[in-house]
Amino acid sequence: MSLSIANNLLANTANLNLQKNQESLSTSVNRLSSGLRINNAADDPSGLAISEALQAQVNGFQQAIGNVQNANDAAQVAEGALQTTTDILQRIRSLAVEAANDTSSPTDKQNLQTEVSQLIQEVNTISGNTNFNGQQLLDGSHAGFQPATLASDTITANGYLNAGGQLVQGVTIANPGSAAGVVDSTIELQVVTLGTSTNGQALVGLQATEFDSATNTVINLGIVAGGAGTTTIAAGAYTVVAPGNDTGVTINYGTVNSADVGTTSFIKLTQFVAATSAPNFNFQSGANEGDVVQLGIQATNAATLRIANINLVSGSTTNPSIGAEDAIGQVDHALDSLLSQRAALGAVIVRLNEDANNDQITQTNLQASESSIRDVNVGQETTNFTRLQVLVQVGTAVLAQANTIPQSVLTLLR
Repeated sequence: MSLSIANNLLANTANLNLQKNQESLSTSVNRLSSGLRINNAADDPSGLAISEALQAQVNGFQQAIGNVQNANDAAQVAEGALQTTTDILQRIRSLAVEAANDTSSPTDKQNLQTEVSQLIQEVNTISGNTNFNGQQLLDGSHAGFQPATLASDTITANGYLNAGGQLVQGVTIANPGSAAGVVDSTIELQVVTLGTSTNGQALVGLQATEFDSATNTVINLGIVAGGAGTTTIAAGAYTVVAPGNDTGVTINYGTVNSADVGTTSFIKLTQFVAATSAPNFNFQSGANEGDVVQLGIQATNAATLRIANINLVSGSTTNPSIGAEDAIGQVDHALDSLLSQRAALGAVIVRLNEDANNDQITQTNLQASESSIRDVNVGQETTNFTRLQVLVQVGTAVLAQANTIPQSVLTLLR
């Protein structure tokens, strides 16, 4: 290498290496001070992309755990309200059992009915007012899809006719199809006197009436069976067409004769309910699209529980407690419906708890994966930092010496 004062190649080389070492030292300081191996895309482009995707999953699962907790809190609020409603139904049933005793006077039954009416109002209040963070829970606004209920099952009557203790065998709704007609009330069947034959034998018929719970009125449906010259109504099926129910009601009887005149039998009908669709509660229980737990909570008011028309006072001459007897069956049906809903709600709570546990485990594992890619290895980086410190110090000293080399040219001019 020739001597030159125009270019100091040795100093340039020392300066270049010094700059590289200073940049590496700066990167090492940045990693040690931040605790991260990757602080920007230039540090590791592919590693940054993978670690950010993993971090998005970690953040998602962390928020999902909070979502599940909120859902659990809402479910607990609903469960507490349903417990209160269950207690109310138990009380109404006890009152109905008390009223069904014929030793209870009409005044006693009226007093019992007063309490029942207030309890029914409270059921409606709980259903309408129970909410979580402004979201109604028990009014049916988040019931989800509910399939149509076809009232085609035979229901045993809870009254007897006199003739030989013949039981009114049952009732079915014929061909319910998908009509919008609803049977929402109690059909009353009473054996009535139609007249007297020439031999003095009483002529009998079956008079049907319907108590309409919507209007609290009794509707005369007319004579179902019997007619002039008829003293006995044969066992068989007869059809009653109730207002608003365009499908008809088929009623099966045992043998009825004139000895049954004045006897009343109540028959409970199941309601035909068309399919309904309301939004479910959707709980985002995971980090990804579609990780949703759905919960539908049906309305739990007096109408949906079928207790709105309970009347402990109603009865007939031969069975003054028939209204109270009927109330017992109505409350039993309501309890079955309510307890089924509580069981479904409890099952969802169990599922949410398991979902939260799974979210926590997944979040922990994903965080470990993200950490292995992005976090700095402190021991290794500390060693590298010490090495770079020495190189920078040595490079600085070498650069200082290299800058003095051109001065040697001056000795040639002496």
